[in-house]
Amino acid sequence: MTLPVTYVEINSPDLDRSATFFADVFNWTLRPFVDPGYLVAPAGDGPGIDTGLMTSADGSPRSIPIIRVPSLDRVRTSVERAGGTVVVEPFTISGIGRGCYIIDPAGVLIGLHEYDPQAPPSTSG
Repeated sequence: MTLPVTYVEINSPDLDRSATFFADVFNWTLRPFVDPGYLVAPAGDGPGIDTGLMTSADGSPRSIPIIRVPSLDRVRTSVERAGGTVVVEPFTISGIGRGCYIIDPAGVLIGLHEYDPQAPPSTSG
């Protein structure tokens, strides 16, 4: 079974400029999620997926596909066996689940998400 991209994160070196751009050009309604520096544009009932917009931690612009997996622990083994690396250890998002970031053997950054609406308050590692 293919595990599709279910979410996209856009990292911007200038959150305000990017938020204005996406709202003006694509009519996105961006709302804070988790904290005021993390904005989400819901796809709604139409085609597409929700998109997160945040300030890039290192100042580099990038888009990160997020793939929903049934278990971060199980897929981690597969990632490492296939030559990938976990670059951000699993973390919890209250009411949403757990996530982490990996790179493939060529250096492509990908997010992973394990859905769990019963996830406890946010923690690291």
